[in-house]
Amino acid sequence: MKILKVVMAGFIAIAAISSASAQTVIHITGSTAYRAAVYQAISDTLASGFVFGYSGTTASKASQAIYTGTTKTGSISVIIKTSFSGSVGGISTLAANLTIGPGGSYTGGGGWLVDSTPQSVAGTPNAPANYDPAITADVAMADCFQASAPAIYRTPKLTDNIIGVVPFVFMATKGGTPIKGSVTTSTSLASEQVKDIFVEANLKLHELSGNSGDTEAVLGVGRDEDSGTRIQALACSAIPVETHLKQQQPVNDPTNTMITGANLWPVVTLNGIMYPTGDSGFSSGGSLATEINLPHASSYSTWFVSYLGLNDAATVTHGIQLEFNNVAYSAANVEGPGASGFVAQYKFWGYEHLFYRTTFGGNGLTVANQLAADLTNTSASVSGILLSSMHVSRDTDGGAVEKGGKPGN
Repeated sequence: MKILKVVMAGFIAIAAISSASAQTVIHITGSTAYRAAVYQAISDTLASGFVFGYSGTTASKASQAIYTGTTKTGSISVIIKTSFSGSVGGISTLAANLTIGPGGSYTGGGGWLVDSTPQSVAGTPNAPANYDPAITADVAMADCFQASAPAIYRTPKLTDNIIGVVPFVFMATKGGTPIKGSVTTSTSLASEQVKDIFVEANLKLHELSGNSGDTEAVLGVGRDEDSGTRIQALACSAIPVETHLKQQQPVNDPTNTMITGANLWPVVTLNGIMYPTGDSGFSSGGSLATEINLPHASSYSTWFVSYLGLNDAATVTHGIQLEFNNVAYSAANVEGPGASGFVAQYKFWGYEHLFYRTTFGGNGLTVANQLAADLTNTSASVSGILLSSMHVSRDTDGGAVEKGGKPGN
C-alpha cells in the first residue's frame, strides 16, 4: 500500500509538471492608447474563473498586467503578460527582437510581471514591480503602420492584423478651474498651427482664440519617439513623421501639484537612436494626461497643447478639446459620410494594428488570433471605433481619406 501511494504521488507530480510545461505564455507590448481594448479582449477570450493582477490602481490603464486562465475556444491553458510603452516601441521590439525587462535591450522601460504576482478573479491592483528576466514580446499593438517606424525597424516585415480605428484629439490646457483666455470647445487647431507649436515653438494664444488680448505663449507637450499617437499627430497634420520636434518638459513645484515652468525635453537615446533636445516626451498617454491636468502657478501663464487618445483625453478635467481643421471630433465624423450624425470628415485618426512575427506559431498564434478576432468584432470599440462602422478608409498614416475601400489598399 505504501508503494502504491509513492507511485501515485509520482504520477501526480509528473502530471503537474506536464501541465505546467504545456501552459502557453504570451507577451504583449506596444500601444498605450489601446490598453483598455486589449484588456477587454483578453477578458472576453478567457473562460470564466481566470485571474489577473496589474500595476497601478486602474486595470484599464495598467502598463503591466498578468492574466492566468484557459481560453473559451480550444481550452488552451495560458498566461498572458503585458508591458505597454508605445506603438513604435512595440514594432521595434518585434522587428529587432529587443528584450523587455531588467537589463533588456529595449530601453523604453517596462517588464513582464512574474508568475507569482498576486492575482484574483476580481483583479488585484498595485502589482509589485517584480519582473521576469528580460525576454522579447510575441505580439505588439500599434497605432501606426510598420512603414511609419524608424527605417531600421521597417524590416523584416511583420504580420499585420488591422483590427480597429483609433481616434485622437488635440487638447489645450492651462490647468486650474476655470481656464482663463478665449479658447473654447469650438476653437480649431489647423495643421499649420500644429507645425507652429510642435516644430517651430512660436505660436501665441491669440492665433488660436482670435482675441488680440491673448498674448500668452502656446507650447507643445507630447509623447516620446516610441509613440504611435505622436506619429498620427504629425502624419495627419502633413508633417513628416521623422521631423524633430520642440516639445516641452513641464517643471513642477516640490509637491508635484502645480506646474511652475517648462523646458525643452532633454536629449535621449532610445533603442540605439539618439534624439536631440526637445524631440522626446512622455512614454505613455496616461502620464502625459496626468501632467497636463495639473494647474499652472499664477506666475506661469503659458498654455500647452497636447495630443491624446480618447481614453487618456477623458481624464483631463482641466483641458479643452480642440477642433482639428475646423471639424469637431465625434465617432460619426470619423466614420464618415453615411454614418448617423455625420457633419464633416474628422481626419485625426489611424488604424490599430496587432503585429506578430511571421515565424510566430503554435498555441501562442492561436490565442493571438482569438484576441485579434475579438478586438475586430467587439473590443475595439472600448478604445476607438470598429472597422465595420467605417464608411471611409485610408492607405497610409495621415493619407487621403477615401469613401469606402479597405485600409492599406
